[in-house]
Amino acid sequence: MKLQSLSENFKKGILIAEKIIGKNLTLPILSNILLEVEKSRLKVSATNLEIGVVCSLRAKIEKEGKIAVPGRIAGSYLSNIPDGSKMSIEAKNQTLYLTSEGSRAVIKGVDAKDFPIIPKPQSEHLFEIDGPVFQNKAAKVIASAAISETRQELTGVYFGFEKDGLVLAATDSFRLAEAKIKLEKNDIGANYQKFISKNSSIIVPAKTLQEVTRSISEESGRIKVYIGESQIFFEIDEVVFVSRLIDGKYPEYKQVIPKEFSSSVFVGRDDLVKAVRTASIFSDSKSREVKLCIKGDSGKMKIESQSVETGENIAEVPCQGKSKGENIIAFNNRYLVDALNSFSNNMVYIGFNDSFGPVIFREVLEKEKLDENYLHIIMPIRN
Repeated sequence: MKLQSLSENFKKGILIAEKIIGKNLTLPILSNILLEVEKSRLKVSATNLEIGVVCSLRAKIEKEGKIAVPGRIAGSYLSNIPDGSKMSIEAKNQTLYLTSEGSRAVIKGVDAKDFPIIPKPQSEHLFEIDGPVFQNKAAKVIASAAISETRQELTGVYFGFEKDGLVLAATDSFRLAEAKIKLEKNDIGANYQKFISKNSSIIVPAKTLQEVTRSISEESGRIKVYIGESQIFFEIDEVVFVSRLIDGKYPEYKQVIPKEFSSSVFVGRDDLVKAVRTASIFSDSKSREVKLCIKGDSGKMKIESQSVETGENIAEVPCQGKSKGENIIAFNNRYLVDALNSFSNNMVYIGFNDSFGPVIFREVLEKEKLDENYLHIIMPIRN
């Protein structure tokens, strides 16, 4: 194997692939990245058997071949190579030789024949959408997925298919985020309607979506989504991710969303985030409790916290709206900051019925018009 490549092209593929690999004591080959030259392209692949990625890169090919090299070593070395450098890449006798302007490295590899085969899409794409748009919507819900494997379906993101749109949702049973994506006619693949007539939803591992969104930039093009037998594929800018789907039934989360609220306020996101972060300094280290105190139409919201170890803090931020009586709602401060940081505009709507039921957060677009395509719900802490 022998080729020439710009350092930024080679580095991009290696660094994307490196994020996929993991420590696998039973299958050491999975800690490696596969470099494969065929025809006029260099393919960089990695898998941990849960997620796989294949990056197709432009290069000047001199000789075909393939080799597997340790991902961490290759990634660490290339992260120190400046962009714009011309690189010579050659593999001989299970060894990779990398030469660039002022730098040379020799990396011991392994036989590529033991590297697992990464599946490819076997049908047309189901739908496609602008990459940055998908990234924005997916990023809003990923943080709400569960980390614990106790209920595996909650470690995934719900993909609900509608005739002309897609619903993404995630919950860890303490908070819930839902984002809706409109699909135009030219976004929908030929098999979309047939597919959704049999499949109303799927569950995609949150870790997969994290890797997909990380690979998308403002300059990225459109992302194509393929769904096969128990697998999903994301293709963007000549990078293809493949992941298993999570078996199981996602909870009927829409039942948690109240239809109406007796109290609601509009508050500046920046003011509230600052106050909550300050209050977090004084919150209990275990419960992370921060209280929002909202009373009538006073025009002010109090943010309070206290702990035996650190002391207490009280701050006020202006708000508009009204509260039925006085409501003191306790939240996990991290959940509250995550919710507020998921919004782009400064004005946020908060709706609630009492101090213990679900509290909804929505972004205000203009003149108190709410964004109906995204919501975030947090369950208060019950004392």
